[in-house]
Amino acid sequence: MGKNSFERAKWIPVCIITILLMIIYKTLDNFSQITTSVGRFFRVISPLLYGVLFAYFLYAPHRMIEKLYRKSKLSFFSKRARGFSTLTIFLLLILVIASIVIFVLPIMITSVIDLTGSIPTYLSSILDYLDNVPDNSIWASLNLAGILGEYSGGFVNQFIDLARIEQIARGFISLAGEVMQLLLGLIISVYMLLEREQIIGFFKSLSTVLFKNEKVRNKVNKYLNQVNKVLFTFIASKGLDSVINLVTVTAMLLIFNVPYAFLLGLIAGLFNFIPYLGSLAAVILISVITLITGGAGKAVEVLIPLLIFQQLDANFIEPRIMKSSLKISPILVIIAIVVGGAYFGIVGMFLAVPIVAIIKQVLIEYVSSSETE
Repeated sequence: MGKNSFERAKWIPVCIITILLMIIYKTLDNFSQITTSVGRFFRVISPLLYGVLFAYFLYAPHRMIEKLYRKSKLSFFSKRARGFSTLTIFLLLILVIASIVIFVLPIMITSVIDLTGSIPTYLSSILDYLDNVPDNSIWASLNLAGILGEYSGGFVNQFIDLARIEQIARGFISLAGEVMQLLLGLIISVYMLLEREQIIGFFKSLSTVLFKNEKVRNKVNKYLNQVNKVLFTFIASKGLDSVINLVTVTAMLLIFNVPYAFLLGLIAGLFNFIPYLGSLAAVILISVITLITGGAGKAVEVLIPLLIFQQLDANFIEPRIMKSSLKISPILVIIAIVVGGAYFGIVGMFLAVPIVAIIKQVLIEYVSSSETE
């Protein structure tokens, strides 16, 4: 190699590094636009994502019902076990949705309207109490009355603004859109359960086409199996545990005659999907709302059994349901939830943990396979 060629060769890595730095800079410079585009893409494919979510959640009962049909002495049912199990799941879903719409939804709507409409009254009561505390009290030193008084007026005005007909109409349109996406997701999940073997066969054929090397193809299939296992473990187990939380917390609140018991129970069930932080946040939120609506005595009555149930669920119920734990560090879980929530909202908080678990599992499989070679 001549001197000029050698000098030119030295600049090649410098140019590559410079180009990479420029790409990284422009990526970070337009990060908000990238996250907006990613969020818009996820909103477009949200029915498919809901379908995958529901399919994982319904897979266990679907498989159990299918086994029952296969054991049937009537050949008409045993030969068509997959179709009849899918039909049974679909009819059960219709029954559950109809029951929710008829019995639960009106209670939820009434609770939300009543709670939001009573917030100004509750704030006024708190301000009256703080205004009458002794001057040497810790509450007086914190000046909570002044802080709440400053924000309560703005909150009430904002609440009144939100009650405008145009914004209410937009809210109903948005809610209707979300409901339609959920219904589409349910329909997609039914088809995924019915044709799951064809879907698996398609991905196997696709991997054969994309990866000609058998060794590479086997590794990719192994990683995909691990991803499938993690998703099923998290979604199915967390979904069942969240239903248990919803029913148990609602029953407890009804026993203690807590206002908005059904709404608060739903909050407990939804928040349970967020590991570590979700259950604790639900307990705090329920206790605060109970404190505002029912007083300190009622809040203490509710807080103690809620904490007991939370510990029982975290240390006994959920591990028995999940069986194979995801084994992720609590610090890593908290970081994943914070980052996912910061960029993708509630959905990001729900999906952060399984995504981290998948990345961790793939890395472990990659490292272990590299060491054996």
